[in-house]
Amino acid sequence: MASLAAEFPEVCASAAVVAEAPEIGALTGAVLLLVALVAVPTALVAAALAIGDRSFRGQPLIGWLRLVAIPYLRYFQRLRVEGRHLVPARVGQDGLIIVATHGAGLDPVSLTIEVPHPIRWMMSAEMMLPALGWLWRRMRIIPVAFDARDAAALKAAIAHVQSGGVLGIFPEGGIERPPRMLRPFSGGLRLILSRTKAPVLVAVIDPGEVADSAYAALFKPTHPTIRFLALVEPGPQGHGREAAESIFALLRTETGWPVNNDPMPPANPETVARNLAAYAARGDAE
Repeated sequence: MASLAAEFPEVCASAAVVAEAPEIGALTGAVLLLVALVAVPTALVAAALAIGDRSFRGQPLIGWLRLVAIPYLRYFQRLRVEGRHLVPARVGQDGLIIVATHGAGLDPVSLTIEVPHPIRWMMSAEMMLPALGWLWRRMRIIPVAFDARDAAALKAAIAHVQSGGVLGIFPEGGIERPPRMLRPFSGGLRLILSRTKAPVLVAVIDPGEVADSAYAALFKPTHPTIRFLALVEPGPQGHGREAAESIFALLRTETGWPVNNDPMPPANPETVARNLAAYAARGDAE
């Protein structure tokens, strides 16, 4: 055998290569399988996170919920939208405030879909179900308790706008009952406007078919309509003292809805305390 190798070195070298070929092929296959099992899923997860983050910056999960909600609103709820051209394509350093009427529990979902910027909502603590605590935390909801604790809520809202964020507020303080009636604005909006220089996007929401409760509106086609009325720009010194009253007058003129001066039913203090405790506990856990 040694003499054969000496006489025919090229042939023996070729035979050795052929012998090693199956091992090389197996190694290549193992590497490709490893790439398929690790790299491909990693790339898919990264792409999913990027898509979600683009839909709702900083919270990819909320971004995907937002994307899923688009066909839900378009084809199940039959949402109609007017005045889309008034929604700013970008938000400047002074932030943006969204002021809207409130006729159904679906309203914040609808506006979150139609405004292409992450909205931080002020929300009644009474409506913040503990089971959805993960959602409230990720959306950075500002709880409103309708008592002395709201000084901190207003401070957080003002700071958010001043930092260039988008704030959503239903200044009537709750869902209109009966529907299609305006309620006087709370003093919180006046304070926020006086401390910021953000444009105000004004919207009126017709709830369509009224559901029995705020959350019941999510499970039946209601055919709501969002109508963006105006983008109110501040003056050189910000919004004047009468800015909130002017926005209320605009809503009254454009809707023709009567004003309901009856006070809102008081929030249930036990429910508020329970929901706020659950919200705080969720924050500690995260």
